[in-house]
Amino acid sequence: MKRYEKEALLKSFLLFFISLGIFLGLLFGQLYKEKIANLDQALFTKMRFCSFNLKCSDFKIDFVPKDKKKPLSLYHDRGGVEAYFLIPNSDEYYMKLSYMKEKYLFKKHYIKVKMLLRFSLMLLVVALLSLLFSFYALYPMRRALLTIEEFIKDILHDFNTPFSSIVLNASLLKKDDKNREKAIRIDESAQCILNLQENLKSYLLEIQKEKEVFDLEKMVQNRKKSIQKFYPSIVWDIKIPSIMIETHKPAFERILVNLLTNAAKYNKKDGTIRVQLTKDFWLKIEDTGRGIKDTKMIFKRFYTESNRGTGIGLHIVRKLCDELKIDIKVTSKPHKGTLFMLNLRTLTKR
Repeated sequence: MKRYEKEALLKSFLLFFISLGIFLGLLFGQLYKEKIANLDQALFTKMRFCSFNLKCSDFKIDFVPKDKKKPLSLYHDRGGVEAYFLIPNSDEYYMKLSYMKEKYLFKKHYIKVKMLLRFSLMLLVVALLSLLFSFYALYPMRRALLTIEEFIKDILHDFNTPFSSIVLNASLLKKDDKNREKAIRIDESAQCILNLQENLKSYLLEIQKEKEVFDLEKMVQNRKKSIQKFYPSIVWDIKIPSIMIETHKPAFERILVNLLTNAAKYNKKDGTIRVQLTKDFWLKIEDTGRGIKDTKMIFKRFYTESNRGTGIGLHIVRKLCDELKIDIKVTSKPHKGTLFMLNLRTLTKR
C-alpha cells in the first residue's frame, strides 16, 4: 500500500471512528446520568419505606428541627445522601435519614466502572467497523488508481522505442554540418522528454526501503557533465568535500537532477550555479537566474511561472524529499536568483 493510500485509509478511519466515538461518548454519558438518577431514586424509595417501618439497617435516623429544606426530597452533602420526612403530629421536627458517603461513592464507582467497560467494548467494535468501512471505501479508489498507474506505465514503456529512434537520428544528424543546429535542438527536446519520463516514473514508483552508500561530490559532478552539454555558457562553482551519503540513490539523484536542471534552465546567459555543502550538512544549490515570484506555490502540482515548464518537477522534488526525510528550504529574489537548501544531516555517513 502506497503512502497516499495509507494516508487516505488513516483519514477515513479517523473520520468514521472519531464521529462514532463522540456519539458513543455522549450516549454513555447520558446513560451514566440516568444510572445515577436511578440509584438516587432507589435510595429515596428505601428511605420512604424506612420512614414508615423504621427498619433502617442501611440508614442513620435522626430528628432535626425544621428549616428551609423541603421534605420528601433527596439531598447530597459532604456527609453523604440524606432525606427529610414529616413526623405525624409534629410541627417542629423532621425525621432525617442519612446514607453514608463512602457507601454511596462505592455504588457510583461500581456503576462508572461497569459503564466504562461497556464503553470500551463498544469502542473496540466501532474501531473494527471503522477499519472495515475505510477499506471498503478505499477499494474503488485504489482500483481506479491502479488502473491509471498501469496505463501510464504501459505508455512509458512503449514510449522507449520512438524515443530511442529520435535520439539515434539526432546523433546521426549532428554529423551533418548543415543540420547540426537542428540536431542539437532535437537532442535538447529529447532530453526534456526523457527528464519528464523519469519524473513520471519517480512519481508513480514507491520508494523502496533499500539504501545505498554513494559519493555526493561524484554524483553532483556527473549530473553537472550531463547538464553542461545543453547549457555550455553556465559557470559552475562546486564546493563539496569528500563525503558519503546513505539513502535511496535513484530518488536522491532525481531530486538533484530536477534542482540542477532548473538552476541551469532558468538561469541567465553566462550565469552561475553554486553548489556547496556547509559544515552543518546543508546542501545549497544557488543560481543567478530569473528567480521565483511565489516560493510558497512552487511545490504545488502543475504550478509554473514559465511556459517552458510542466509544473511537476518541483512537486516531485517535494514528494521525494518527504519520503527520504529531507528538509528542503527555498529563498528567491526576482531577477537575482534562487537558493534551494537540502538538510542531509540524517543521510550523512560519518
